[in-house]
Amino acid sequence: MRTDDQISAIVLVGDMNWRRGPKWRAALAWAFGRRELITTALGDVLDVRWFQDEPFLLNITEIEDLRT
Repeated sequence: MRTDDQISAIVLVGDMNWRRGPKWRAALAWAFGRRELITTALGDVLDVRWFQDEPFLLNITEIEDLRT
């Protein structure tokens, strides 16, 4: 289980890689990256793709949204 600090670091780096990195790397991460769903203490589900040992944050969903 990851700590809150580790999850925060994954969110920050993953968002930066997705938004500011090369678009071709983001596309490769989306298509071929290893998918990991991370649930936070606040009740959010993070969809993270790992490509070449770097996280790419694809989506953040609240658990309440998944129930409806």
